[in-house]
Amino acid sequence: MRLSTSTNIYFNRPNNVKAKIQDSVSLCAEAGYKVMDMNFFDCTTFKLPFVTDEWERWIYDIKALSDKKQIEFSQAHANFYNFCDSNTENKEFLDRMVLRSIDCASILGVKWVVIHAGTDFESPMLVKDSKEKNIEYFKSVLEHAAKKNIGIAIENLWDLNIAPRRRYTTTAEELVDLVDTLSKEYNNVGICWDFEHADIMKQDQKSALKMIGPRLKATHVSDNIGIQNDHILPYSGYTDWAEIMHILKEIKYQGDFTYEIHRYITQLPDALVVAALKYSVEVGNYLLSLVK
Repeated sequence: MRLSTSTNIYFNRPNNVKAKIQDSVSLCAEAGYKVMDMNFFDCTTFKLPFVTDEWERWIYDIKALSDKKQIEFSQAHANFYNFCDSNTENKEFLDRMVLRSIDCASILGVKWVVIHAGTDFESPMLVKDSKEKNIEYFKSVLEHAAKKNIGIAIENLWDLNIAPRRRYTTTAEELVDLVDTLSKEYNNVGICWDFEHADIMKQDQKSALKMIGPRLKATHVSDNIGIQNDHILPYSGYTDWAEIMHILKEIKYQGDFTYEIHRYITQLPDALVVAALKYSVEVGNYLLSLVK
């Protein structure tokens, strides 16, 4: 297991300014990171060159920079949307950005691209119909990814913010069921476990991760102090990290330990950023020492 961090660790800056992905790569390399996760959802939402006709030049520039800084991109987060919603606007564009996420990930040498499942909120049989629509949707995504030698890791979600409604794949049971069904036809599908999502939902992560077992291909690592203060550095919130590291060791997880802590330094002045990033590396290395 290696420490990794999403490009979003340095993206949201004071006064709603968005940093360049290249700056995130450079600063993370300076702080001691060797492995990173590319967040294409940010690139879509905030209309970076990723969504333009200049996307290939842009991603090759990032590739050249990461090679120079000796940064490996092992994981990525694709653009996502609720494809089960028949009223979704700009569906053609959003689908194109999902596939472009995979194309760009391939250029960066990424092994696993993380994506969210969709939920059929209109159905009285939410789980059954959501599963059917997800199976149909992911067929083309998995086939496209297979051509690029990339795996798709479907992430566990949370729904406390929309209660009493719920989202499909908030539980390990639903996630395993979906992935096992897809894996009957495709061998490039797995699971990304978001520890914070599970913690917010008060789930038993030990039993969940045991159920997931070798299906676990990627992780999202962050802490929280409730839903109003989430995606922060481990040990800044309430998560039991000793238990999590123990179970990751027990199930022999082989992937990377990837931060998704985009609220960690959001308001921090630039003069303090590198020191904060270095501290996040120290915290991550300490966590990894618990599994040795």
